[in-house]
Amino acid sequence: MDSLMEPLLVPKDHAPVVAATPGEHGGAAADESSTVVDTTSGPARALADAEEKTNDDGDVQGDELSASVQRRLDESSGVEKEDEEEEEIGDDAEADDMAARMGCRLAALSGKAHESEPLTIFRVAGPMRERNRHLYDPQMISIGPFHRGGGRHLAAMEAHKWRYLRDILARPGGATLATYARAARAMEARARRRYAEPVALPAAEFAEMLLLDGCFVVEFFLKGQESEEDALINATWAMQNVYNDILLLENQLPFFVLERFYDLATGGLGRDYFVTNVLVNYLTVNISAGPRDPESTRPPDGEIHHLLHLYYHWFLPPEDRLGSGSGATSKSEDEALEEMTSKSMDDDERTPCLLPPASELQDSGVTFRAKKSPRSMVDVTFDRRGGTLEIPAVESYTNQATFANLLAYEQSRGRWELQRLVSYVLLMASVVDARRDVEVLQRAGVFVGGDEETAAFYAHLGELCPPPEFVNNYYAGLFRDVREYCGRSWNRHRAVLVHDYFSNPWTCMSAAAAVFLLVLTVVQTIYTVLPYYSPN
Repeated sequence: MDSLMEPLLVPKDHAPVVAATPGEHGGAAADESSTVVDTTSGPARALADAEEKTNDDGDVQGDELSASVQRRLDESSGVEKEDEEEEEIGDDAEADDMAARMGCRLAALSGKAHESEPLTIFRVAGPMRERNRHLYDPQMISIGPFHRGGGRHLAAMEAHKWRYLRDILARPGGATLATYARAARAMEARARRRYAEPVALPAAEFAEMLLLDGCFVVEFFLKGQESEEDALINATWAMQNVYNDILLLENQLPFFVLERFYDLATGGLGRDYFVTNVLVNYLTVNISAGPRDPESTRPPDGEIHHLLHLYYHWFLPPEDRLGSGSGATSKSEDEALEEMTSKSMDDDERTPCLLPPASELQDSGVTFRAKKSPRSMVDVTFDRRGGTLEIPAVESYTNQATFANLLAYEQSRGRWELQRLVSYVLLMASVVDARRDVEVLQRAGVFVGGDEETAAFYAHLGELCPPPEFVNNYYAGLFRDVREYCGRSWNRHRAVLVHDYFSNPWTCMSAAAAVFLLVLTVVQTIYTVLPYYSPN
């Protein structure tokens, strides 16, 4: 019984048991008489068969599960492929619609690729504009689209625009309203392209704005030329406010609009007559840089952009571009780029951006003098031999708004254009830094009635200019000459001598007396020592 139960206790994976049987003589002969006991017989065999069947059922179920999961994966992949195909079809349709819309927008653009018309009317940008809105925003009348409907203080002049339109239509020999309207519609697209930012007005409203504002400006100057009785012309404060507003950079119309309406109002007198006989009498009122000849008030060559451009042309005559002794000339873009890339960046070769204050320049030997008969207010020159810096006399020019807009216009031009007015403001703001500097320029006659208020005027204008290192400075050569002159030690010593001993008559007399006594002492010493060596 025990021998029968033993195989059941052997593990299933255990090796078969080898049993030894005694030989014929009672000896154990394992090698000859060994037999293998089959552990899979009987109950053990039945247990093994049951386990094998269980394993087979598990494999079948696993195969079925695997097949089911694979079918689900195949179905999911098929759905995703269908969705991707639908999305691709949908994306293509949306892309075609988007391309069609953008193509219409591109087709509406004027000109050709890589070609653009000049932008001439800009908004003043930057944080300084927000802190100085009163210098750039119209105070009485809006001209153009930027400040249209800008507030109650501008609404009152809208009625005057309609009144001036009625007056210009009543001029003898003038055109009809329909003719003006057709001209405005014809110029609408071209005028719109002159503004540096998109104008949201529809074409009809934009053309109406051109008609009202353009006829107002033309009639305003015609009334002034003919000394016609009018409420705006007779009221000095009103005329001055209108005059200031039409010279703001953001308050401009393209000049060809004014020129066209002037032709319709006068029967075709032409641009040159409009410029030299009408506008010159008003746009040169505040220009007092010396006597003006007819040549200096001729129209500029090429296209006139707007009234502020014309005023700038007269304010700084183009003949002065040769530098008037400063050595500056107008460069083309290629020449300026070549000069910039070839210039050494060593400190000794770098062009100085500013000048020291007037008091320091005086201590270094520089003499200030009011320039006689300057061609413009920026006609500043320096004599390298004598060390004399000549500056045109600054009188009571206090129209800060016009000055600020001239600076803004100059900065809106090409980046390689010489910035003459910006350079002048930076020069004046640098040499006038304290009360002592003001006194130096007062004694030199540069500040006619100047005081600290004049210094503050230039200091404030200097804040409206870009950093000096980014300015194509008109006085680059002059700055180098002044710095070189001040770097010579003899000039500084001579300046100290003049300042300490020859600054007024009393110090001159004292210095002369001291020199005279010194000469007498030397002569007395000679006559005292000479007999010792020559007794005879």
